[in-house]
Amino acid sequence: MGPHRENSGQRNPMQNALPEAERFAALLEEYPEKMDRMEKFDPKVISLLSEHSVWKAVHGSQGAEASLTTQCRWIEALAAKCTSTAVLVQSQLTVGHTILLSGSPLAAQLLDEMREGTIWGWGLTEAEAGSDILSMKTTAHHEGSEYRIRGSKRFISNAGIATRYLVFARTRAERSSKSISAFVVPADASGLSIARYEHKMGLRASPTGDVVLDDVRVPGASTIGAVGEGVGLALSTLRWSRPLIGAVSVGVARGAFEHLMKAVAPTEREMMELTSHQAKGHRIAELLMEVMAARSLLYEVTTRADTTGELPSMWEAASTKAFCSEAAMKVASEALEIAGRASVEVDAPLQRCYRDAKILQIFEGTNQIQKNAIMKELGAVDFARL
Repeated sequence: MGPHRENSGQRNPMQNALPEAERFAALLEEYPEKMDRMEKFDPKVISLLSEHSVWKAVHGSQGAEASLTTQCRWIEALAAKCTSTAVLVQSQLTVGHTILLSGSPLAAQLLDEMREGTIWGWGLTEAEAGSDILSMKTTAHHEGSEYRIRGSKRFISNAGIATRYLVFARTRAERSSKSISAFVVPADASGLSIARYEHKMGLRASPTGDVVLDDVRVPGASTIGAVGEGVGLALSTLRWSRPLIGAVSVGVARGAFEHLMKAVAPTEREMMELTSHQAKGHRIAELLMEVMAARSLLYEVTTRADTTGELPSMWEAASTKAFCSEAAMKVASEALEIAGRASVEVDAPLQRCYRDAKILQIFEGTNQIQKNAIMKELGAVDFARL
């Protein structure tokens, strides 16, 4: 099942989303540094997302879900101002795509609720099951008309603020691609709790924690996709979600560049002085090239997916995530050095960009894992067809 596309007759869906996304992102400027310092997501930002119909914009309407390009364009704009807000939206879209991909009877209802602002968490990772999904220990036992889920999930985004979680659990004992299933679990279900929150160097306002499921009972109808389809759903979802992380990374790189320009050339006179110093000017020009290279890769991959109606290949998705997050780290690091004193003052936004960029190299599969995925598909690369 490929991406659901909007405005398929339009040549450039990125352009359609640009004004609305940028206008909304501008409303976030007062929040990022405060939320980063407090390590807490401000409920006012969640209210703004609903008040300005951002959830409707990024999910699209029923039967015409938003294109991957549009979703990435929104996330880029958000991340340029506030990475934690961008990750909140990215996490929601990841769950939404899994639900879409599953063809579940619940899909229409759950996606409508997402458009109204219901927040979700994606419960896949465990302490000993990160890149190796089949090492998962969380179990779901079928008992009568219910499933009883027992286990814990690690590094879950939106922990504590989500209304529902999409939980992956083992429904067969053997280690196979048909041993895992996905379930909708309400956050207020008896036996579900948040054991702890991570204190992170980056994405500090994005609540990340351990979700514990202690004999949580859910109806049999809570399955997303057929029983045993969880591995396939998770892997297919990564082909969609990794470009979304690429969009977060492009936004961070862009934000770091924009903060740098405000620091070194806030006035026209200082801009003229900057252009007369080639050493510094060349360094900044190279950063702009990095931002644009990452941005171009991202939207080439997403536009091709939207045009063909197919998910990006795994090697394309992994390349996008790895390249864009590496670019974000390079731009943020260089920007810190060039800005000098302006980058070390209290609440300097370049500090946050640097810390967020480092997390993005690790988040959603380390870049080493991305290279493993690319390596496995080297034989499938055909430039003549790209």
